[in-house]
Amino acid sequence: MLSQLARAVTGVEIHPGAQIGRRFFIDHGMGVVIGETSEIGDDVMMYHGVTLGGRSLQRVKRHPTVGDHVTIGTGARVLGPVTIGENASVGANAVVVKDVPAGSTAVGVPATVREQTQQPDFFADPALWI
Repeated sequence: MLSQLARAVTGVEIHPGAQIGRRFFIDHGMGVVIGETSEIGDDVMMYHGVTLGGRSLQRVKRHPTVGDHVTIGTGARVLGPVTIGENASVGANAVVVKDVPAGSTAVGVPATVREQTQQPDFFADPALWI
């Protein structure tokens, strides 16, 4: 009952069985869906319209596992028992159905994995230029 009330008020649907780490942040949460067997690590940022969904109705691990320090872009769909590694990113509107290694980026439909390029630290915060 509480999860349905929260969904009605916020637009975010998180199954009570999902395991969520510390400092999990949903930016503009409308339309976010997190399935029952999802596991989310620490310091994860998720934008609006993201789905961590299953691809079967069997009583097994059927939702994604998201590592620490992951960013999941607007409208992304991560489906099935896939793993998103630590420090990885999922691009906006990507459809992820295969594992994403740590430190890489998944983009496209279906998502393909690309290595992340390291930027110098002075690009880390755009507010430095204000």
